[in-house]
Amino acid sequence: MNNPVLKFAILGCGHIATKMAAAVKTLEKRGMGVECYAVASRSIDKAKKFADEYGFARAYGSYEDLAKDTDVDLIYIATPHSEHYNNILLCLEHGRNLLVEKAFTANALMASEVVALAKEKGVFLCEAMWTRFLPAVQMVKDWILAGKIGKVESVEADFSMPLSHIERLQKPELAGGALLDLGIYSLTFADIFLTDKKIGGIANHIVQTKTKCVKFHTGVDATDWIDLVYANGQVAHLKTSMVTPLKNEGVVYGTEGFIRVQNLNDMEEIQRFDVAGNLVESIKPPRIENCYEYEVLGCKAALEKGLKECPEMPHAKTMQMMTQMDSLRTQWGVSYPFELSPGEVWDRSGDKSFLEVYDIETGESKLLKEFARVIEAPNWSADGKFLTYNSEGRIYKYEIESGAIAEVPSHFVDNCNNDHVLSPDGEGLYVSHHTKEDGLSRIYKIFFDGRMPELVTPLAPSYLHGITPDGKTLAYCAERNGEYDIYTIPTAGGNETQLTTAFGLNDGPEYDCDGEYIWFNSVRSGRMQAWRMKADGSEQTQMTQDAHWNTWFPHISPDRTKVVMLAYHERDVRPGEHVPNKNVEIRLMTGSDKKGWSEPRTIIKLFGGQGTINVNSWAPDSKRFAYVRYEKG
Repeated sequence: MNNPVLKFAILGCGHIATKMAAAVKTLEKRGMGVECYAVASRSIDKAKKFADEYGFARAYGSYEDLAKDTDVDLIYIATPHSEHYNNILLCLEHGRNLLVEKAFTANALMASEVVALAKEKGVFLCEAMWTRFLPAVQMVKDWILAGKIGKVESVEADFSMPLSHIERLQKPELAGGALLDLGIYSLTFADIFLTDKKIGGIANHIVQTKTKCVKFHTGVDATDWIDLVYANGQVAHLKTSMVTPLKNEGVVYGTEGFIRVQNLNDMEEIQRFDVAGNLVESIKPPRIENCYEYEVLGCKAALEKGLKECPEMPHAKTMQMMTQMDSLRTQWGVSYPFELSPGEVWDRSGDKSFLEVYDIETGESKLLKEFARVIEAPNWSADGKFLTYNSEGRIYKYEIESGAIAEVPSHFVDNCNNDHVLSPDGEGLYVSHHTKEDGLSRIYKIFFDGRMPELVTPLAPSYLHGITPDGKTLAYCAERNGEYDIYTIPTAGGNETQLTTAFGLNDGPEYDCDGEYIWFNSVRSGRMQAWRMKADGSEQTQMTQDAHWNTWFPHISPDRTKVVMLAYHERDVRPGEHVPNKNVEIRLMTGSDKKGWSEPRTIIKLFGGQGTINVNSWAPDSKRFAYVRYEKG
């Protein structure tokens, strides 16, 4: 932003817009570098009335007219959150900087798309979670850092108010319910005071979630209870409701007292109590108008520095909170009509599978066999004579020349998923099997000659993906203490070694034929992309840079000059999702470290996803690879 005064505009003239307008008007009157520039409504009469009431210079009768105005410095989107996605896309296409009222979008899938588009266009984008910008937040943190309540142990938060009479909150098609409107404040309160490294001294994250929801008669969530356990042992007890009496309070409990915050959203008053419950001190934090002004000033400061997001509410935090709310709704069975339900995505009943081989030199696919059931993840043997795949919990061997199929004997290892690799010694496979004891995936070795399976990873869940050329080490994705990272372990068993620590899912590790590098995929950049690292976990390097596609399972050819990978479009999956029943692409990247690597290019478009190329399926000659496409039953 080059101008000393921020020309501020509001898109939408509803209730929340009046709050922001009052705040911006006060900033303008006080000469704080913000100008009431423009408002837009779908009705020009409504826009003019709003502009006159709050002193905005311009009024537009359509959102597009405002988006086209090149003089505006920042647009605040104040429409219902069910409309945010389309409003954001409109404004980003015209290059406008945006402050978007919470909830940012209806779900994380929409959020990931608009964040990627903003980055691609170099446009400023921020979620208007005003609580994170308040001076009161730092005041509470200062008390904690000064040791005034001892060591923080837990948080309680309840933001409830009777709002079920509001038609928008009743309707699933408008992303109604308590969570997106009210519950986000309780979740934010816990996140602010339990994940700050300065307070806890370590990076803290959620390792366990227990939750329950009572639904409104329309199917949206009416009252929600959420209990969270964090990596360092801290806990959060959260509640939100749109049908119970008003309560708006948060408490941070320490070993030597507690801090009570009146009003989670604007933190109107903060009070400190000793262990006996006696009030020790109380402060009413400063406010210029109604506290909406602080997020405006935060955006102004970020724009003046040339930033594309606010430090107080970065894109990664928005994605984290949106993903958390998606996960809660999944557990409650609450979805919106414009979303595809998990049941629909994962219903593979009646699916047909087509085992095919793609020839890199001719660019043609050859059908090996059609199956009337789901098969997944072909491996190609080192001698080139057979493929293995999983189906209905078992592993099968397919002889390429004869087409003969035989089940690999695995005894009690009868619930294998699509994570398996052939052992270099030719004795069998290492597989991921969901054990009957707890249903979690563990890695076993099964044998072609029928010997009893051998357990490799007692810890679970562990999802196998790679093996060293000498057959001595496995690489796998494992969830440990709430985070999914890449680990290695000796095939003979022993202690596992953690190779990645980046926040978010790190998956699909696979050794190259020399055992020098491990290729994998990671969501750490905001979208799932292909990465590579040395076998010891050093030199972790991003290999693909696609803003609008999620790249999974990069498979390196035996000659180390080709990598195939699976790509989902951003509108089909969230960055961390690997699901079936999607239109996907198989992409090829070629090159070497000396010559450099090409951008991935699409070589196959198909209906597939989960199971298509989960594990390395290159032929020994590096000229062909096997994959599975599907046909919906």
